[in-house]
Amino acid sequence: MKKDKIIVSSADSKYFFLLKELFLSLEKSGVLSEYQFAILDTGLTEDQKKYFLDNFAIIKEAIWNTPVPKYKILGRENLKTQVARAYLPDYFKNYKLYIWLDADMWLNDVKSFYLYEKGALNNKLTIVPQSDRAYIKNANVEWLFGFPKNIKTINYKNISKSISKSLGRKYAFHSTLNAGAFAINNNDKIWECFKKNIKLAAKKGRIFGTDQVALALTIYEDDAPSEFLPAYCNWMCEFNMPKFDNDKHQFVEPYIPNHPIALIHLAGLDDIRQDKNILSDVETLDNLIIKKSLRYNV
Repeated sequence: MKKDKIIVSSADSKYFFLLKELFLSLEKSGVLSEYQFAILDTGLTEDQKKYFLDNFAIIKEAIWNTPVPKYKILGRENLKTQVARAYLPDYFKNYKLYIWLDADMWLNDVKSFYLYEKGALNNKLTIVPQSDRAYIKNANVEWLFGFPKNIKTINYKNISKSISKSLGRKYAFHSTLNAGAFAINNNDKIWECFKKNIKLAAKKGRIFGTDQVALALTIYEDDAPSEFLPAYCNWMCEFNMPKFDNDKHQFVEPYIPNHPIALIHLAGLDDIRQDKNILSDVETLDNLIIKKSLRYNV
C-alpha cells in the first residue's frame, strides 16, 4: 500500500554516509513505517543508490528546476537541491505531506519530530527559526561614530546579494529560517509561492542560500501561513553544544527543562561531517564532561 507522507533528502557520493545515518535513524525510530523515504540524487554512485533502492527508497535525479547560468554553477551540481526542494510535489507526486531533511542531520527524538507533521497538516509551512536562548549571538554590526556601518546577518547578506539591499535591510533582523528541515502539506498555494520566490532568489545566479531567501520571503513578505517550531526541533550544534541525557540515551537542549532534541544538525561542522570518529566534549545532565560523537550511532 502506497504511503501518503514522504520524507525527502539529498546527497552526492561524498554525503552518502551522512544520508545513510539519517535514513537509519528514521528507520530505527519507526517513522518509516508511516513515511516513504526519498532522495534527490546529486551524484551518488550506482552502489550507493543500490543500497537505498534495496531499502525501498525512491530516488530521483535532481535537476535545475530554475534556470541558472552555467558560469555560476561551476560544477557544483550538489547545489541543485537549493532550488529543487521547492519542487518536491513535482518530483514525488500525490503525497499529502512533504518533509524535507538535509542529509547532515539525524533523528534523535521522534516525539519532538512529529511536531513537523502536526504543523504541516494544519495547513502551515512548518519550520524552525535560527533563534534561541542558547544561540547567544545572532548578528554582527560594525559601528562608526555610534552609527551602524555594516550589518552582518544571514538574511541581510543573502537577500541583499540575491535580490536587493532594500529588501535585505527590511528583513535584516528577522530570524533566519533554517531550510535544512521543513514540512508542507499538499497546499498548492504554499508550494507555488515557494517556487515563485525560489525563481526570484536564483535570478542573479547566487545559488547558495537561495532556499533560505525563498522561505523568508514566502513567510515574511507574502505572509504564507506558518508554524514556527522551537529550536530543539532542529538543533544547530554549531551555535551551541547540546547536553546528553545518559538515562534516556539522547541529546537534549543545554538549558532547563533540557527538552529532547528532535534533529541533530551538523551544518557548519565540516570536520565532524567528514569524520565520524571525531569526539566532542559533551556535558551530561549530571554535570560530567564526556567524549562523544555528534554523529548517529548506528
